Amino acid sequence: MWRFLVILLLFTPIYIDQVSIGAEPPGGVSRVTTSFDLRYTEAVLKRVSRVLSGGLDGPQIDTLLREINAMKAETPMAWHFTVTYKNLARNLEIRALVDDLGMIDLDFATDAELAAAIRTAVDGYLNRRG
Repeated sequence: MWRFLVILLLFTPIYIDQVSIGAEPPGGVSRVTTSFDLRYTEAVLKRVSRVLSGGLDGPQIDTLLREINAMKAETPMAWHFTVTYKNLARNLEIRALVDDLGMIDLDFATDAELAAAIRTAVDGYLNRRG
């Protein structure tokens, strides 16, 4: 439980806004957070990329995988993409945290509509893996 809280704190974005610190940006952000064995990272990212019509494809996934595989344990990293979903450009932030046991926590932050599609894709793949 404590690990979840630490991860949540590490991945909680702080937006600086004229109204207040921590305020959600216009339109809001939805998150999809999942944890699984590091060896499935490529397959999960490819599954997510199939939901999109652009912005996260082969070269971006290859770069992302290289950087994830080079990550030091317990050191979070984040990547920002502009992706296309249902013919609209959308922001997608992917955050990762790898532990020393070979598990990865991935967090996808985007708008609610795309987040729902990402959740379906990620869960569909991981549930098939058992």
